[in-house]
Amino acid sequence: MVLLDSNLFVIDRFFPRDAHFSINRRFLDSLSTLEASISTFTLLELCGIASFNLTPKDLQLWLYNFPHVYPVRVLDPWGIGTGPSSTWFSEFLVELTEKIARKMSFGDAVLLREAERYSVEAIVTWNTKDFVRRTMIPVRTPATQLHHSS
Repeated sequence: MVLLDSNLFVIDRFFPRDAHFSINRRFLDSLSTLEASISTFTLLELCGIASFNLTPKDLQLWLYNFPHVYPVRVLDPWGIGTGPSSTWFSEFLVELTEKIARKMSFGDAVLLREAERYSVEAIVTWNTKDFVRRTMIPVRTPATQLHHSS
């Protein structure tokens, strides 16, 4: 399973003139051949970004039925389970603090936490510099993931 960053979807939906748009689109077109996922946190981040440009109806579609928009699996927060939320949240904060100490933004730390906990094959993002040397998980651009998958 590969874990996808929000920037792939932002480029696809809102930046058709971006230099990466074509290869990004080719990668997104290949998602049905991959076991691709995004975390619930990434989905929430993405919906916040998209809220400035999507209609309320489209925003609800993204938030509640994102796999109908893009063929990906939305992962529940790792370890959420049925235990007390305070216990889960305390552990979540400890894990995030460890990642933020690696000089990571909050959003990147959350994505990396989920990637490590789910033992993903790779993180796919256009911002590889945000993860390289901060994890043992391979970090690939959509272009390198396409090459790796073929």
